[in-house]
Amino acid sequence: MTFARCGEFFDGGMARAGRRNRFQPSYASAAALVMLLALSAGMAGSAVAQETAWEEGHASRARLIAGAGDGTQLLAGIEIELTEGYKTYWRHAGDSGLPPEIDWSGSRNVADLSLEFPAPGRFRDASGTFFGYQDEVLLPVMITPTDTGEPVTLSVSLSYGVCKDVCIPAFADFELTIPVAQSGSHAPRLADASRQVPRRVTPGEPYAGLAFHDHDLTDDGKLALTVEAPPDALLMAEGPDYHWFLDPDEAARPDSSGRQVFTVDFAETPREITGATPFRFTLVGDGAAIETLIEIPQEALRTLAGH
Repeated sequence: MTFARCGEFFDGGMARAGRRNRFQPSYASAAALVMLLALSAGMAGSAVAQETAWEEGHASRARLIAGAGDGTQLLAGIEIELTEGYKTYWRHAGDSGLPPEIDWSGSRNVADLSLEFPAPGRFRDASGTFFGYQDEVLLPVMITPTDTGEPVTLSVSLSYGVCKDVCIPAFADFELTIPVAQSGSHAPRLADASRQVPRRVTPGEPYAGLAFHDHDLTDDGKLALTVEAPPDALLMAEGPDYHWFLDPDEAARPDSSGRQVFTVDFAETPREITGATPFRFTLVGDGAAIETLIEIPQEALRTLAGH
């Protein structure tokens, strides 16, 4: 079985046959998304929309929808609707929760598949803080077919968490055959969801008023991350696997230059730390979002871990 989960990150490979290095960046998928967004805007309504029937889950329902294709890649989506008062989780759930996970190993004519996540919100419950969505979410799926002359058949098993007072798993199975070059009425919605996916940037690279700048250790053994962002910005931090749990401040403090500084507590770490390790940070503010990888040297990590 081939799984996609919160930990498989940065390269868009959250649903991949043949696991790639978790931190190997792929900017090709971002460029392809831009191309398909333009195609979606120009072709919306030119073909009959395609979607599966809704699959009912705990306080929710989900379905698979087709979007635009340019003959070489195809944009589809997993749509989840939630009963009022319920929430579902981002790829990194936070203190608790079940992030979405998909198995697409039964699909046909699919060489590669990437599950993308729009920027989430922060929520609190009895278990602590978590990141996710309320009411509804549309998760873009970027597909590369094996044979561009043949349609793609997506066969997807989905599991996701639904939360109100407690977190309950929900499940759905879909199968949908989609022409590689097509567009339907769902294309504009998928284009909008894709624009909400955090932009992948390098440290120091600005985008929409957001940027990652310096990082350093604090006197009490935490990571101080300086960013360009509004005062109410949201920061998420992810380690390379489940051995790491990073807990950033809920609110930043301004520095003397007018930038914002988040403090990140490395709350859970592996017993052994060998070598430099990359961590992914996502910054959300003023309707935009960016993410980047920051590699932290081994000695600094040992200080952050309290070793």
